[in-house]
Amino acid sequence: MKRLHVQLVRRIPESTLMLIYAGIIGVGGGFGAVAFRKLITFVTHLGFGVDEAQLVLYHSVWGFIIPAIGGLLVGLIVHFFAREAKGHGVPEVMYAITEQKGVIRPRIVVAKALASALSIGTGGSVGREGPIVQIGSAWGSTFGQLLGVRENQLKTLVACGAGAGIAATFNAPIGGVMFASEIILGSFAIANLGSIVVASVLAATIGRLYFGDIASFPIPSYSITGITPLGAFVVLGVVGGLFGVFYSRVLYFFEDVWDKLKHLPDWVKPAVGGLIVGAVGFFFPQIFGVGYPTVEQALINNLGLTTLAILLVLKLFVTSTTIASGGSGGVFAPGLFMGAMLGGIFGDFANRVFPGITVTNGAFAMVGMATVFAGSARAPITAIVMLFEMTGNYQLILPLMLATVVGATIASVIERESIYTYKLKRRGIDIIRKRSADRLSTILVEEAMRPLTLTVTDSMRVLDAINQFEGSIEGFAILRSESGRARGIISRSQLFAELKHNHANAPLSGVVPLKTGCVLTSSRLADASKIMSDLKVQFLLALDEEGDPAGIIDTDAIVHSYGKP
Repeated sequence: MKRLHVQLVRRIPESTLMLIYAGIIGVGGGFGAVAFRKLITFVTHLGFGVDEAQLVLYHSVWGFIIPAIGGLLVGLIVHFFAREAKGHGVPEVMYAITEQKGVIRPRIVVAKALASALSIGTGGSVGREGPIVQIGSAWGSTFGQLLGVRENQLKTLVACGAGAGIAATFNAPIGGVMFASEIILGSFAIANLGSIVVASVLAATIGRLYFGDIASFPIPSYSITGITPLGAFVVLGVVGGLFGVFYSRVLYFFEDVWDKLKHLPDWVKPAVGGLIVGAVGFFFPQIFGVGYPTVEQALINNLGLTTLAILLVLKLFVTSTTIASGGSGGVFAPGLFMGAMLGGIFGDFANRVFPGITVTNGAFAMVGMATVFAGSARAPITAIVMLFEMTGNYQLILPLMLATVVGATIASVIERESIYTYKLKRRGIDIIRKRSADRLSTILVEEAMRPLTLTVTDSMRVLDAINQFEGSIEGFAILRSESGRARGIISRSQLFAELKHNHANAPLSGVVPLKTGCVLTSSRLADASKIMSDLKVQFLLALDEEGDPAGIIDTDAIVHSYGKP
């Protein structure tokens, strides 16, 4: 595979080749998302004997036991096969990109799929997005590792897998692009965007072939008129943002509580958590699994105020219990569930206090979903786009945009970390700082280097070499032997220094150049800067993958690239 990649690079421009690779990952990610959803359906039928839509009405003593059985199986998979399969998945992908150069173990594809399908299918109160992001990312990383692509390309392929998974499972191709860019990479760099778009589009196309081209939440066409109702949505944005922070803090508080239970083996804890979830679900089966049927009821005003309030509290409790005890699944779907309940409660309150706003509770429920997600994930663009795609309701785009931005802003003021980055921060990894401060790690040497067009040879006199620079703005030349082999680079300033020492007629072979270091064009500027510092030089010779001189990278070029917008 690596040899094939090298041969393709020689024949096809790398930008085009990356689009081809992205397409392959998109197709694989699309089928992977379909298989994962069908696996969840199979486990749900196997455990409860009903499908997801009927699970909200499930009342049987088996409801106590099934989540515990699922939890036990998940604990065994995580403990003995792949510990990365524990939890909600997205932080692990962010960690792989930031700390492991995009490398994810191939076994995660199988382990995460099995663990999360068991957790969700047996009633665990978690979502599909975290697992499918991790599964898709692992597929993209595995594919890239087999080909032997460069580090920056591998990270892009990981993001392609994440976007493909989101796009296919939620029928949200734009949302997949936004999720992969804003949350996984933390960047909308154009170099990555094209590949992620291709992967997301193809994955969404495959998803539509199996699940139909319909919105995840087909709701009535809600709309608002006038400016006055927007004030209510601004307040909802504040409430949703605050709840998003609260959701994150409660989740990790529960993790601390479960971590302190040292007398329980780690592989047993998910089973105990399953017993707790089963006990709650016996009385309120709406909290089982992803919970989308209940969300749909909130969006069409079919849930009363008391039910909304009870489900909001219980969902927060059982989601935190499922994940903190060691279950496997995402936090996005529970956030949408709680956002819908919170929005419905707020809408009921707003219509009672201000009956003149004439906005249905379902509209508030929809916008509440976005505000809670934006508040917990600090991803307002992703929240806006995904909720628009998942509901297909453009009439609410203005209050949706307004409330979501307000929610994300309020949350950012209160808490720096998102529900995803906070997990990494607890491990001592400040991913926000790494993304914002280490800009040199995002720029390749080949993007910043200056081409070398001047060449001098060993036998050339110093004065003749100086004449080579006349009429050129370049300050460096390649120094080659008579046989044509590159010995390094020599600067104009070095030659003038020799001239001052009356070495005008001395051959360059007698001139001892300053120490010259080399760096690959595929390396990052951060690597080049470190080599310069270690060698105490101001410039490096940039070599291509064949080892031939391709250009010069110096401190001025690094400073110029760093200052680019």
